[in-house]
This record gives sequence, structure tokens and C-alpha cells, in this order.
Amino acid sequence: MAENLVGGESFRVGPYIQNPSSDSVTVRWLTDGPESGELLIETAEGMLTFRSSPVLAKTLAYNPLKPEPGGPHPELPWLHHVRVTQLEPGTRYHYRVRQGSLDQGGRFRTVPASDQSVRFVVYSDSETEPESSTSPPVEWPAPPNSNRPPEITRYLADQTVGYRENCRFMASRNPDFILLTGDLVETGGEQRDWDEFWRHNSGDYGEIAASVPIFPVLGNHENFAGPGGGYSAEGANFATDKFLTYFDVPENQATNPKHRGRYYRIDYGPITIITLDSSDGLPHQTAADTNHNLDGSNAPDFNPGSEQYRWFEAQLAEAQKKSRFTFVQFHHTMYGSGPHSIPFGAAGFSGQSGIAMRVLKPLLFQYGVDVVFSGHDEMLERSLATGTETRPEGTRRDHSIHFYDVGIGGDGLRGPAKGFDNPFRKFLAHDDAPELWNGKQLLSGGKHYGHIEVNVAPNAAGVWQVELTPVQIFPNMDPDGKLIGWERRIYPDVVTIMAESPPRVQE
Repeated sequence: MAENLVGGESFRVGPYIQNPSSDSVTVRWLTDGPESGELLIETAEGMLTFRSSPVLAKTLAYNPLKPEPGGPHPELPWLHHVRVTQLEPGTRYHYRVRQGSLDQGGRFRTVPASDQSVRFVVYSDSETEPESSTSPPVEWPAPPNSNRPPEITRYLADQTVGYRENCRFMASRNPDFILLTGDLVETGGEQRDWDEFWRHNSGDYGEIAASVPIFPVLGNHENFAGPGGGYSAEGANFATDKFLTYFDVPENQATNPKHRGRYYRIDYGPITIITLDSSDGLPHQTAADTNHNLDGSNAPDFNPGSEQYRWFEAQLAEAQKKSRFTFVQFHHTMYGSGPHSIPFGAAGFSGQSGIAMRVLKPLLFQYGVDVVFSGHDEMLERSLATGTETRPEGTRRDHSIHFYDVGIGGDGLRGPAKGFDNPFRKFLAHDDAPELWNGKQLLSGGKHYGHIEVNVAPNAAGVWQVELTPVQIFPNMDPDGKLIGWERRIYPDVVTIMAESPPRVQE
């Protein structure tokens, strides 16, 4: 939660960027009081000035189902939302928000034309909560053939530090946007966990969201109300209303107003990103269900015949015709090696398996999706599956899709589940980044907090390509095993996807 206390005033959440287009953007912030604020944007023609009309954010109440720890809690905040239009495509702007005596801001880039390069980052499972700073670091299962000292069984820093450093290194790369594939917070119904999320993203831990828009996904933790509510319909609706309050995303035209904001599509220069809500599948408690504890909430079904499924197919068909590359994101990973990838009915089944999302596989291949990003298993894992794409003109061709679990944002650092294997796996940090220790000092390897950096650009020969770079935020240690700093390193699994020949988008 942003402190920024000046003369008794404060930002509850500092200014942050949302929902960019080629000529517009949303700037949001939250304050403790109802006073209007002023947004100033520098342009080549001069300064643009806007006044906010704050509204009381009633959905951001502290959990009434069972009082949250750490009280007394603040009163409800006021949400400021300014949609700025008539901007220039692919242009960088600086902005400031003046709120009483406070002055805070950042910069943003409007969506570029289809012939301009794009950089973005992807992660999942930050699962913020205040306890991350006071609890021991997460368990850190040793990989095969590791020479790690046996007494080191937990990670080298707590989750607050891990997530903070991850955000810091992502910001240093100046991405155009962030894909955050679910489980942003530990408990969606506990307001203090959302306060902690924004401390990292537009508060006293860091301000990456002040300049880099987040394109978020609903995860199972966003549907969890916490003590007193759990995964009940009432609890899940209370929890997800917080998510929907914070984020402004493109309209999906869902017939049920409760489904708006939960899935959406963004065209960003040469690419399309389609976001789905994988929170709950129907029928309840079957192999088609991703959450056997959740029933009757506002979550939309994703299975064939559902409105979300039909919407998804329509977006895929349009993206195939107009975009050089198509990316899809949802929370529950289709192909994984972790505890949420154990099949329905098998021993150890979590009731929250992502395998149910494989019902979308025919659509993903038919319309030539290039990459699918998910989380949930809290691992860095890449899988590769091959199928057949049907081109718009009716021809068919072999097609491969890379499936990522990027659940290394700032929570668990799991190893694979025992007794199960993912036959589509191509890289798993736990197995494929061997740890090398010199006594108590880690020299290289291991599974760490991190993200995927994605660069979309033409190569030296003028051919468009996607380069996916798995980044680890490596903990530097002294010979005595003391953590002394952090370093950006690359896992040995950089993937390059070349544009189709002939291209599906005509030059």
C-alpha cells in the first residue's frame, strides 16, 4: 500500500496504467479521501490536463465474512479513473498525478502499428500477502544430482524479497506490458493481500505498474475468499469483485454482465493476446472442471458450447487473419509436472487440475496459436505439442505450440509431483538447470524466482520472429552462504519462433 504521506494525505495505490490502445490509455489511482485529482500528460503540442471524479470503491472492503488480522483497517478507498483519448499510436508519454500536495507519475506507450517491435514479460503466482515478510522462505526441493548442502532446504530469501527483486529486474528491461497469468494474491477475499500486491506494483516496494500496464488473469486464489468464505459462491464473488475493481480491460460483450472483465482480447502492434477465465468448468466436479471446490459463482464456463468458448473461437479466427503471432493466457496449465497436473480420479488429484483446459486444444491448433502461458503448478516448465492448423483459405499444415508454466513470480518454487510425468515437457528448471555449489555458496543453476521475456521483432534478414527468454533472478552469495545481491541470468532454454512462410499476414 503506497504510503507517500504528505500533510496527512496519501495514495492508497499510486497511479498505474491500464488498457492501452493505439490512441488511448487509462490512468487509475486510489486515495484515502474523496477529493478530485489532476492528471497531466506531456505531449508535443503541450500539456493535457484532466480532473478525476473519484468513486467510493465499495468492493475493496476488508473481509466481512471473518475479520482479517492486522486491524484496525483503513476505511474504504476512493477510485480515480481517467480514460485519455486522441493520443498518437506507438508514442511514449510522461504523465503526473497531482492529488492535493502529492505529485506522482510515470510514463506509458500507446499501442504501436503492426510493423513495430514489441517487448513484454510474463509471470504468474506472485500470491502476495503480508505474512511473506515474516514467514520463513518457501521450501526449496533439491533437484536431481545436486551437491547442495543437506541443511539448506529453504530458499535464500522470503517471498516479499523474491517478488520485489523480480519486479525490479522486469522494470529495468522497459517492457511494453506485463502478462500476469493468475494468482496475483494469496487470498482474493482478503484486502490486505491486495494492499500488499499494490505495494509491489505501485507503492513503496516498487512502481512498475506506473509505467507498464498489467494484463491480468483470474487464478484460483483470486476466487478464494479466505477464512469464513473459502470457495463458496458468495466468497468467490466477493473476492473476484476486488480483481474486477482494480483492472480495466477491453470489453468482451458478454451477455451476462458478471462475465465482463473476466476474459478479453488485446491487439498490440504485430501480435494478439487473448485472455481466458479458467476459474471453473462445467459440469461441476467432473474431468471438465478446474476447481472442484467452486460451484455456482460468477465464473463463466470455458467448455464447448459455452459463451466464453464461442467468443474464444471468434477471437482466434480474427487474430489468425490479422496478427503475425497469437498468444493465449489462462491460469490452469494444460501440460505440467506439478501437483495441479495430476489427472482427474488419480491418487493425489488436487481437485484443481489444469488438464481440463485441454478441451481447448483443437481450437489452439486450428487457428495457429503460437504460445500459451499459464501458471498454477508454480514451476518454470515448457512443453511442446504438435497438431494441425487450418489456414483461412482452407489449407492445412503441421503446427507446434509452446506451453509455459510461468508460476515463478514470487510464491512457491516447487519440484515435480512424484509418480507422474509430462510427456510433452521440453524444459523444467528443477531438472534441467543443475545446481553447482562450492560449499555453502551457490555458483549456478537451480530454480529461482523469475519470468519470461518475450521480444517480437524482425531479425537481421527481415523475417519476423518471437524470442522467448526464461529469466532467473539469481541470488549471489558469499563463500559463507550469505545472500549479498541479485543478478539477472538466463536459463538454457531460449526459444525462437519464426513467422510462417508464406506469412499469414500480408506485407
